[in-house]
Amino acid sequence: METLALGIDIGGTNTVFGYLTPDGHLTNRTVLPTLAREGGERLMGRIAEQALAMLGAAPVPVAAIGVGSAGQIDPVTGTCLFANANLPGWTGMQIRARLEQATGLPVTVGNDANVAALAEQRFGAGRGVENLVCITLGTGVGGGIISEGRIMTGHRGVAGEMGHIVVEAGGAPCPCGMQGCLEAYASATAIVRRARAALPHDPASVLNHVEPLTAKVIFAAAGGAVPDPLAERIVAETAWYLALGLASILNMVAPELILIGGGVSLAGEPFVDRVRAHLETWAMTRGRVRLALCSLGDDAGVIGAAAQVLPAPTLVCGGTDR
Repeated sequence: METLALGIDIGGTNTVFGYLTPDGHLTNRTVLPTLAREGGERLMGRIAEQALAMLGAAPVPVAAIGVGSAGQIDPVTGTCLFANANLPGWTGMQIRARLEQATGLPVTVGNDANVAALAEQRFGAGRGVENLVCITLGTGVGGGIISEGRIMTGHRGVAGEMGHIVVEAGGAPCPCGMQGCLEAYASATAIVRRARAALPHDPASVLNHVEPLTAKVIFAAAGGAVPDPLAERIVAETAWYLALGLASILNMVAPELILIGGGVSLAGEPFVDRVRAHLETWAMTRGRVRLALCSLGDDAGVIGAAAQVLPAPTLVCGGTDR
């Protein structure tokens, strides 16, 4: 009988559920709004309720549950050690214990960006690559490092917090409580914030006439037939800050591949080209690392969450010539 895992991807905006087969096939993908402002207890209750509903509707028995959650996650205890303002009331949440109690199934919990990296390494754009970095740019900025085919978790699972590399000393405040973090400059939230702050000084920008103002809108305005100068400047700054953060990561862990995912990655290859140009200037490993877009899109988190509890497929590692 085919083995299924239930994956749950908990983000600041949405929480995604789905069944995953060992070969990476995702079915019954279900998206619920996280409604983070209602607090951690309400969120945990809704997650348990939806998990039970999906377990009851599964076409075959589900062997285990894998969770990817925003925040610093201890993979041993399955507890959220710290979550910023995007998930109020989530710090200290015993995710594994609560879900195991509710469902009676074994539960594995990891950081959402880490498990997204695992998904891309097993089933996506990083398939067959044993050493890669995956950075996700969405409501916040997260990252995962795959070293020798395994997630690099570090002490208590908090390695890979790429969004909190400082790229501007004393710079913009970050939801984590620090200043100048990459997340405060390269997340979709930060892109919109910087554009809004600049609009009063640029009345001619087309962005003054767009509502809601989103990162997608800003990238579209920058890449249009007649690029909007303000949007173009915001995109250029974002690429610069992202490359600055990635250069430090490159020099530290020397991956063979960097993958960019999350909502901002929808800007596509032109944005990647901007980042690549800066990396060629700053990184000691210039010319020896590939930079590409993630291929699993919004499914990476839920696929990776479930992949934690399924056996790894047998892969032929392709290296830099794959």
